[in-house]
Amino acid sequence: MDQRQTFDNSHQLFEFVSSVFQQKQKAALLIDKEGLVRVEGLITAIKQQDDLDETGIVIDNGETVVLKQIIAINGLFRSDYSEC
Repeated sequence: MDQRQTFDNSHQLFEFVSSVFQQKQKAALLIDKEGLVRVEGLITAIKQQDDLDETGIVIDNGETVVLKQIIAINGLFRSDYSEC
């Protein structure tokens, strides 16, 4: 059976993203931006919002991605996403 590591909510995702940022690890993202898009790079900033889903992460290429767009990061997948 195919198993993957998953996150269930924005809080879990935020904690993982924060860890990647603090450890200065490269982030490999799969995001849903009217279709699946891959984004890779270092996270240079986290713009936390009261609604964690709206929290933005800034990638070193200048692109900002909000948490609700993230399907996967570094092999950790959104638990309710089944298309990939």
